[in-house]
Amino acid sequence: MNYQIFNEDYLKDEEIEETVVRVKAFIMNDKNEILIASSNGGVQLIGGHVENEEEQAKALKREIKEETGIEVSSEEISEPFYEVRHYIKNYFNSSKNVIAKMVYYVIKTDKIPNLNQTKLTKQEQDYDFCLKYIPFDEFEDYLKNFLNSEKKINGLIATETLAAFHELNAFLHHM
Repeated sequence: MNYQIFNEDYLKDEEIEETVVRVKAFIMNDKNEILIASSNGGVQLIGGHVENEEEQAKALKREIKEETGIEVSSEEISEPFYEVRHYIKNYFNSSKNVIAKMVYYVIKTDKIPNLNQTKLTKQEQDYDFCLKYIPFDEFEDYLKNFLNSEKKINGLIATETLAAFHELNAFLHHM
């Protein structure tokens, strides 16, 4: 599995006090479309935090259910194909130095999102969380629209998702 490291604070591994893991999925249907979430003026893949002692695949299933209402089976989930590691000093204004790992998967399913089955957070609700499908061959250009967002976080998420999308292309060609 390929990975990329971002370490603007030049932290060393021995300075890391905690690792936070998030799982993210390129959910693709037979029409060759990718399901994305739109929120707070940005775009992101479906996924979220892995809770303590939780297996990544189980966390991914839980997050997909919470955000889309779709129940995926283990057979629909690929092995992880890409990981991004962010070394962060004073994570969220705490005194902890953290590695935030983003682990990417592919899910192939034609199951339809059911927003009546979601468990959105208050923040997701407040930021008008919604889902949409983007055709695979338009996905890269779609992401580029968010690179220079006024909200820095949206540009960062788009940049990382674009890198993961390039890895996805290579992964799909080797499947």
